[in-house]
Amino acid sequence: MKKLVLLGAAAAVGLVTACTSPFKSEVKTYRHPASTEELITGSRKVLADIGNPQVFNAKTCAGFVNKVTDYLYYLPADHFLPKNATEVEQLKSVGPEVMDTIFQIRVALHDKLQEFESRNELSKECILEMREGFQYARFSEEYLLDWLYTNKVFTFKKTPIMVNSKPDTWTNPKYSGFELKSGDVLLIRGKSYVSAMIARISDEEGNFSHLAVVAEDKAGKKYIVEALIQYGVIVTPLEKWRQAEDARVALYRQPDEALAKKAARFMYDHAKGALDRKKGIRYDFAMDDDDYSSLFCSEVIRMAYDKASGGQFIVPKYRSTVSKFKNTDYPRSLGVTKTSLFSPYDIEVDPRFDFVAEYRFMPLLRQVRMQDAVMQSVYGWMIDKDYTFHWAPQHSVKAYFAKMVRQFGVAKDTLPKYMPVDSIKTNVQFEAVATLLEKNIYEKEKEFYQKKGYLPSFQDMLAINEAYRVADCKKHQEYRKQPMTVDNKPLPDESKFHWFFYNKSKKCE
Repeated sequence: MKKLVLLGAAAAVGLVTACTSPFKSEVKTYRHPASTEELITGSRKVLADIGNPQVFNAKTCAGFVNKVTDYLYYLPADHFLPKNATEVEQLKSVGPEVMDTIFQIRVALHDKLQEFESRNELSKECILEMREGFQYARFSEEYLLDWLYTNKVFTFKKTPIMVNSKPDTWTNPKYSGFELKSGDVLLIRGKSYVSAMIARISDEEGNFSHLAVVAEDKAGKKYIVEALIQYGVIVTPLEKWRQAEDARVALYRQPDEALAKKAARFMYDHAKGALDRKKGIRYDFAMDDDDYSSLFCSEVIRMAYDKASGGQFIVPKYRSTVSKFKNTDYPRSLGVTKTSLFSPYDIEVDPRFDFVAEYRFMPLLRQVRMQDAVMQSVYGWMIDKDYTFHWAPQHSVKAYFAKMVRQFGVAKDTLPKYMPVDSIKTNVQFEAVATLLEKNIYEKEKEFYQKKGYLPSFQDMLAINEAYRVADCKKHQEYRKQPMTVDNKPLPDESKFHWFFYNKSKKCE
């Protein structure tokens, strides 16, 4: 999945164009500025290829998607950005149609996922590449959407989640005019660094961090049932929940309406009953979905469909694995010890659910892209450079203080009293580094835009993070080379995070 993180801004806009010639051998000759006309013709070509069984089938699935993403991997960051006023006007004109077409590419890929599964032809390789393809397409849509908002093609207006109108919500044509139903599964990306950690914790990374289910009571009133770190399992009236601000929400639906309703009703009764008894259901920090005594977000969905089907319908169909942090204490320090997880975004490749629609809250998209870039860098340093956290006294004080104030009822709406101290410590550590990196990216954005004429892409943000890491590491090296005190006074360590987050070799490169 490493190439996924190198998706540049222009590659995002130009995903569809790249697909017209997705071979690495052709990349070196394709360096002239792309025309906006290519965007629309290229997107149509890809959509047509996916619908052509001679081109895209169960056997060619993995290779087809991989060639597309490989092509994008090698393109320069500004390849598809408009180069002059004429191209800007052209992209403003065709941009909405390109958005439609890229979204339809995702719909078509999901349809093929279901088709291959129905014929027992769906391979692990195809599933893995589909995950990657969905992410590339989504990045493409969101970067283009950002550009269209910036250039006044679209105007932002806050709407309820899943309002079923563009540009906030794009809908599968099969579900035009949809309304939320009992049993619908909502795949969500929040705006916290915990969300960013979850979105990239598995080997198969994703764009989402949370799941919730639509349910209804005996009177037919709809609710959202979900498990949150702060509260455990909660029940919220649907219309109140729809006023929340989440970066993106995708809607998946089980076609068996009777099963979906039964699953939702079970979970509503289970959660509401616990709340009415003043006991509640605790959040499952171990993310162990084999034990329903406590529940994390994905586990709510699994338990609902498991109990409703008498154990015959277990979600997800294809689980994520957790093996990339081999030489670290993470994610065990969060309490996660299993080698496979029901990551929220596993629902995206579960062929038993239909893909209905996707909603985005524009003001948060840039923030979560930045968080993803920050977390990708931190995880990458842990995996590739053997970085690890070395517990610092002030962090320990903060973690234990947080534990104590929860225990005595202070700030009880922030963290639960039963949250393990190690989990608090891990979150404190990650947030300490992430906050520094995010602040640095914000500071570099203006300078970057003045020089390049566009905001930093995902790839650019990774480069900014890496430069910051090297510079901070060298500051810490200089500190270690000097006497530790002058006139019996300790010298300050000018590094921002290398005094507690570093590799054993202390090497910077």
